[in-house]
Amino acid sequence: MKEILFICYGGGHVKMLLPIIQNIKKNNKYKINIIALTTARSVFDKYQIDSLGFNELSFLVEDDRWKIFGKELVHENQISPLINYNESIAYYGINYLDLVLQYGSQKAKEIYKYKDRQSFYPINFISKIISYFKPDLVIATNSPRSEKCAIDVATTNNIKSLCIVDMFALQEIKWIGKNNFATKICVLNDSVKNMFVQYGRKENDIIVTGNPAFDSLFDIDNEKIKQYLCRKNLSKSKIKILYASQPEPRKHPFNSKIGNPNLPRIIEKTLREFIKENKQYELIIRYHPSENIIYKEQENVKLSSKDENLHTLLHSIDLIIVTASTVGLEAHLIGKPVITIDNSIFTDDAPFSKMGISTGVKEISELPNIIHHIASKLYEPYNKNLNYSRATENIISVINNMLE
Repeated sequence: MKEILFICYGGGHVKMLLPIIQNIKKNNKYKINIIALTTARSVFDKYQIDSLGFNELSFLVEDDRWKIFGKELVHENQISPLINYNESIAYYGINYLDLVLQYGSQKAKEIYKYKDRQSFYPINFISKIISYFKPDLVIATNSPRSEKCAIDVATTNNIKSLCIVDMFALQEIKWIGKNNFATKICVLNDSVKNMFVQYGRKENDIIVTGNPAFDSLFDIDNEKIKQYLCRKNLSKSKIKILYASQPEPRKHPFNSKIGNPNLPRIIEKTLREFIKENKQYELIIRYHPSENIIYKEQENVKLSSKDENLHTLLHSIDLIIVTASTVGLEAHLIGKPVITIDNSIFTDDAPFSKMGISTGVKEISELPNIIHHIASKLYEPYNKNLNYSRATENIISVINNMLE
């Protein structure tokens, strides 16, 4: 039986790999081992899937200094409740030991002080893991550090590897775009594939599969949509616009861009005025969980609370307006037209209009005309790309082809 080694971090990375792993376990076609990094472990535990962390694999490290390093770097009160304390010590300690082995004690100290966890690239430890398991295929996502390292080690050892990209890989293209990184790459859509090809990556290496984390978007049935429309007292005849709001900080967290914190409320005000003047539309507002906004009642305006099922909501509306929220991407995947306000501080991080996912609006004053234009085309036949709804199946097919 062929063996696959998965390695991934938490958040969107583990969500993307989870359906693939569940499918493989169900069909029992391959033997799998999973290295769960940081918060990924809690997700696998939740679904009763066996996984290993750095702590369980620490027997592969002969140099015990990692224990001292780990205890020096980890403060118990700073750890996420989703991560075991001993695992944190092993993760930090082994990564830091690897830094020392690569650069020497003094240089490692300087690098860690400047880059913190971003400096971790545990090539010695990952090499031992891959030598221990001897997989036929290594699968990781577009994360840096340990995931990138695993694919690099696989390449060095002539082991096939698959990199599954969750979104646009705007930063990760610097390494994933190189032809010597990973045997194959799975990407979200044609726009991402074209970006990689333009960067210089061989076209045959890149397969458009979609993202398995979004497969559940397509599980909504018509009865649920009818129930939702009835419960919210939404009109069947009016065009339903969803505004998915999100905070706009004064300063970008990772660069020098300056934002306008009032932007979300300016958009909302513009849409409320539009609804007053255009009775054939209804507006549904959904505030971001971190926004503390007092909702104001208005004719033809409804509030979608944070506890309402987002996927049901997306299937119930006709078009959506966002700045840079992934809710816009999810709406696009199920065939809903998306308008983005392209003067957000995050526009370049989620370039939906450049990727062909949305119609971009630079000036908010353009919104009414764009809404009317899109609404006039709502009932034209839309060629849904069913590929998006079968991402897990598509990636399993890629894996099967690689292991034939």
